[in-house]
Amino acid sequence: MRHPMGTQDNPARTCQDLRLCHPDLPDGEYWIDPNEGCSRDSFKVRCDFTAGGETCLLPTKDTHQVPMSAWEQETPGSWFSEFREGSRFSYVAADGSPVGAVQLTFLRLLSVGARQNFTYHCQRSAAWRSAASGGHQRALRLRGASEEEMSFGSSPYITALSDGCAARQGPARTVLEVRTPRVEQLPLLDARFMDFGQPDQKFGFEVGPVCFLG
Repeated sequence: MRHPMGTQDNPARTCQDLRLCHPDLPDGEYWIDPNEGCSRDSFKVRCDFTAGGETCLLPTKDTHQVPMSAWEQETPGSWFSEFREGSRFSYVAADGSPVGAVQLTFLRLLSVGARQNFTYHCQRSAAWRSAASGGHQRALRLRGASEEEMSFGSSPYITALSDGCAARQGPARTVLEVRTPRVEQLPLLDARFMDFGQPDQKFGFEVGPVCFLG
């Protein structure tokens, strides 16, 4: 515990702990055990030491990228989990193994903040701001692990890093970042889409890794 190595047999509690013990380690995959129990329940994560020692979990393959589609059989304003081929977002360790709820809870307890990106790929479909009106009436909604709905008017923790979809032309993309001190809000579990269903409108999306900072 005093000198973790980031291996399966000698894991750290978090990437931040590993960084403090070994400040020269490169970014990469390491083993952690947030609940400090038996190392048999340790799991592999991606450590971003360049960003200050973030501990990152990955979205599953199906969650990571959803291709562009017109979604003709779906209703605007629906959550993706309500789509015929939709589901809630899920996450795994860096080696693809599941992460237990207890370990995730302890990881949150050891963290002071969390961040995650959500990328919306669009054709004639707004994701955040609408350039024509200047407003956010078409802004998508995100549902986090706390089951709280987050969007432009309800959360101060969402920022548009880029908003190419505002022009409602296409193809383009909008990248939203959720950066929050309320670690219980992440990871993202669902998204609600408002601007589709008209001729020549399409969208898809990517869910980024969720990263916790100790």
